[in-house]
Amino acid sequence: MPALRAIAGMLANPGATFAAFPEKQPWFVPLLLFCLISAVPAGLVAPELADLAGQQVADTAQQAGLPAREIDNLVRLGRSAALVGGIVAGFLAPVLEALGTAVVVWILLLVLRNRLSFGRLFSVATYAYVPHVFATVLVTALVASGMYDMVAMQGVLPTSLRAMFPGAIAGFTGAGFLSELLKRIELFTLWSTVLLGIGLSAATDRTARWGIGVALAAWLLIALAGSALSALGSAAGHWPTGAGGIPGLGGGIR
Repeated sequence: MPALRAIAGMLANPGATFAAFPEKQPWFVPLLLFCLISAVPAGLVAPELADLAGQQVADTAQQAGLPAREIDNLVRLGRSAALVGGIVAGFLAPVLEALGTAVVVWILLLVLRNRLSFGRLFSVATYAYVPHVFATVLVTALVASGMYDMVAMQGVLPTSLRAMFPGAIAGFTGAGFLSELLKRIELFTLWSTVLLGIGLSAATDRTARWGIGVALAAWLLIALAGSALSALGSAAGHWPTGAGGIPGLGGGIR
């Protein structure tokens, strides 16, 4: 099936579209398109992140008592690395998300004794990324209009539970972990998870309920692991220090 037609089918009739996929459904062109779109908001926020990274490098270098000329060189290097690294990470985000999703689901299918080639599973995960493209377009429009500050919001999407209920976990034990988990419970991510489940049901000749159940289980594993790692990372430093690309966006089943 042609790639663009398959992308449109994710909106019009995902069940029939996934069912019509051949064994080797093309995934390179749509994934490249997703990467290019993902790089746009990363480029919008990269200069601000670069400034923050440069300031942090300067503060650290001054505390170490380095000469002014050496500090200037380190600041320029830090800003350049943050600028380029942020854009590159944004570009690669769809690839990493689709790959990570496919790996987790593939392992789950092995546990459930359902055989499915990794190539076909990766194609399903790639096309299930489509909702995140809409999330990226939405965020790009909000950032460009000045209605959304991605750095101030620490990459939290406005369609996530964390953004909708910012004070819901105040005072709870483990608030850092819960905050990260609420960030991952997000409209476009859930849409993507449902698409993944529909694709799994078509690829394995199982019911849609079974496929969506597997997709939700994979999402839960990824969300719990990601939330735990992010909560540990946030205790070590501020978000911009470790940021690459577009935190909070991404494909698969974050």
